[in-house]
Amino acid sequence: MKVLFGVQSEGNGHMTQALCVQEYLKTRNYEIGPAFVAKKKKGLAKYFTDSFETYEYEGFDFVFGKDSKVIIWLTFLKGCIEMPKLIYSFVKICAKIKKEKPDVIVNFYEPLVGLTAVFFSKIKYISFGHQYAMESSRYPEIDGFLFQKIFLGIINGITSIESKIVALSYYKFDSEDMIVCPPILRKESYNTSNKQEDFILVYLMNEDMLPELIKQSIQYPNLIIQCFTKLTKQFDCPPNLTVNNLDGKLFQEKMKICKAVICSGGFETASEAILQKKPLLMIPMPNHYEQYCNVNDAKLHGYAEWCDKIDLSKIPNNQRGNDIWFNKVREIINKVL
Repeated sequence: MKVLFGVQSEGNGHMTQALCVQEYLKTRNYEIGPAFVAKKKKGLAKYFTDSFETYEYEGFDFVFGKDSKVIIWLTFLKGCIEMPKLIYSFVKICAKIKKEKPDVIVNFYEPLVGLTAVFFSKIKYISFGHQYAMESSRYPEIDGFLFQKIFLGIINGITSIESKIVALSYYKFDSEDMIVCPPILRKESYNTSNKQEDFILVYLMNEDMLPELIKQSIQYPNLIIQCFTKLTKQFDCPPNLTVNNLDGKLFQEKMKICKAVICSGGFETASEAILQKKPLLMIPMPNHYEQYCNVNDAKLHGYAEWCDKIDLSKIPNNQRGNDIWFNKVREIINKVL
């Protein structure tokens, strides 16, 4: 059976989930085809391109300000201006699918790939994403973000046309509209260590958040901090702060032995910290509805604390995990596929 992947390239969570499912399917002798993924100005993460044959195209992008805030109106305007490019990309994707003749397309929240289901009714589509859980009546609501809520509903619909929906969640809940699944994490995430070193592990989705972390590191010189982000420029850091370019394998090793974790409001890194039972502080990107949903959900269920800006004094002292639920991920994926 041949499988193609659609993968949203905003952040690293969807790409990591795709790698995990790819790894699992290989153990079941599936034929793995290319991954459809939108191009990024800074390039795709090497750990992803090393594992997948990729088919890249011009896709939809959020527009961020200098403070890492999502600029909604500019994002919408950019999408309208680039509509001819998006249409051209869609036609290319459809042609590639027709050529590859897959039995299954597994989509990790990539809109253009989701839309292809309209033209390929004989192909089985499976859509993974924690965003689907946000539309469940069991999911905690947050005020505001009206336009982004509408936009999320539209993208949820586009990415899951004629598809089996798999909603990823920190915890189990019942739903008739979707299959609820634990976070999909790399197998290394389930390995623990009895060793703990005296440092805080930080993942930043955007290197523009680094000046804020540098200020905090200077304010708390006794705290040792190791940060990972996608670096494109140089920063002057104090002695207690080490900044690394993204390295999935090294980050995994550091996660096992750190004493606490700080991350953006993304889903995947927070899930790894919860699984490892690391005290967790989450920092949502400004005006990013999904990330505010994630941090609110994690806090309400006792998995993390959060604040609008990096504040090392807000790191919690302990963490509760959810081992039984997290370890059911392969069981549920097996049922889905």
